[in-house]
Amino acid sequence: MGAFINAYDMVNWHVFFELIGIVMIFSIFLITYYTYEQTNRLTSMVISCVFLSTGIFVFLHILSFTVIAPYYTNEIIQKSGVYWKIARLNIAFGLFVANTVKPKKKGNIHQLFFLFISIVFSGLIVFFTERKEFLFKILSNSIVGDSRDRVFEIFAIALFAGAIYFYRDNFKIHRGEKEYIFFIVALICNIVSECSFLIYNEIYDVYYILGQLFRIIAYFYYFKALFVLNVQKPYKTLRHAELEVSEYADNLKAMVRERTSAIEEAQRKLEQDLDYAKNIQLALLPNSFPNIENMEFAARYFPCEKVGGDFYNIFRLDDKKVGILIGDVAGHGVSAAMLNVFINQKIHVKKSYDDGRQKIFTPRGVLMNLYHIYNEMSFPDEAYLVMLYCIYDTKTHELSYSSAGMNIAPIILDVNGNVKTIELEGFPICKFGKYFKPDYKTHSVKLDPKDTIIFYTDGLVDMDRNATEDSSDSFLLEFVKGMKEISATEICDDIIDAYFTFVDRHEMLDDVTILVVKTN
Repeated sequence: MGAFINAYDMVNWHVFFELIGIVMIFSIFLITYYTYEQTNRLTSMVISCVFLSTGIFVFLHILSFTVIAPYYTNEIIQKSGVYWKIARLNIAFGLFVANTVKPKKKGNIHQLFFLFISIVFSGLIVFFTERKEFLFKILSNSIVGDSRDRVFEIFAIALFAGAIYFYRDNFKIHRGEKEYIFFIVALICNIVSECSFLIYNEIYDVYYILGQLFRIIAYFYYFKALFVLNVQKPYKTLRHAELEVSEYADNLKAMVRERTSAIEEAQRKLEQDLDYAKNIQLALLPNSFPNIENMEFAARYFPCEKVGGDFYNIFRLDDKKVGILIGDVAGHGVSAAMLNVFINQKIHVKKSYDDGRQKIFTPRGVLMNLYHIYNEMSFPDEAYLVMLYCIYDTKTHELSYSSAGMNIAPIILDVNGNVKTIELEGFPICKFGKYFKPDYKTHSVKLDPKDTIIFYTDGLVDMDRNATEDSSDSFLLEFVKGMKEISATEICDDIIDAYFTFVDRHEMLDDVTILVVKTN
């Protein structure tokens, strides 16, 4: 086939494409060399060395072809052709060797060693080429169309075909990935290029130009497979991670909304259950007091939460005796309220017989019996309660009482405005039965007509954790001195008003209970 392009244009286009090829070749070398520490793949390092040495030979081919372009001689043309053939042979043989290495084989040798070997190898080839030794003579004496030139092309084709054959393991492992598809395409383009060189007659005909074109296309696909995709990979990974994070965030928002809705529903259900529990607890407390001549009763109860642990009761024992009960379960809330149910069910203050007779238990007996029953129950060891049980005789005005660790002494307010407290002692009702048997005692105090007894729990004086108990009790004693002439209900209301003057409803530290017994 005749000349397809003139000599001058051919040189320019040839140099242009070779320079593009060099840029891609050295880019491939750099990316594979500097990612070796991360991939640790021996194949990558071999490919890096192959493209470095190939780049050197292509560069020397262009250099010898263009530097003395105005002074072309047969020797210069021969040297340029030798470097061109060495570059093609080097990449064919190098890729063949690289693809014989197992895909997952790790490299344990430092990358500088490979760089040194590649440079030494390239240097030796250049040395022997410049000295016109055996390799130069073989490659420079083969002319277009002779048998030696065809042997070179056939050998290069065989090496590229062998590279494809050995590359099949990589391709099977990573089927469908662009990097491996592009690499196969590049090897095929190399084969097509060498086939074109096999049948061209002169460097200006169409087969030679096709060979050069497919050679550049091969470099482009190597560049895409080994450089572009490797550069894009971290960004794609980052973008994929961003999308996953974004999707996870969207899902998380949906999950948060779902869980929040579930929590709100559970909260509403809990509030509803607590309201039920509150109503049940209030039902256990007396909603009215016995109608006893010359006696007046009043009470106020404010739980720290919806339900609390304080309890109280006033009940008639017989025609002249009245039972008075007040107590406090450790803590507050639902668990404390449940112990209130136990107290309401298990406290026994008297026994009735079939013949109509009844036996009223002493305050000591009531507490002893409750202590034993409590220790038979499966309550937590840390749960306990304190209480005060009193019996008031309306005829003798005697108040007999026994304390189970009650820490707040009732206040007695006489008709003259004088105040005093009842001395208390006793052991709390708790899970200590196998270690200790308390000896509750019944005490008594004589009251005068028109005396008022103010029972209350420690929540009333527990307004400030930093304040001492004595200072709070002293303030309350002083406060009630002026209440000698008002009713039991007014006493309760005035004390509660004073309490909430100092403490906001949402800042209560404990349940508050006040029980007032006034004699006339």
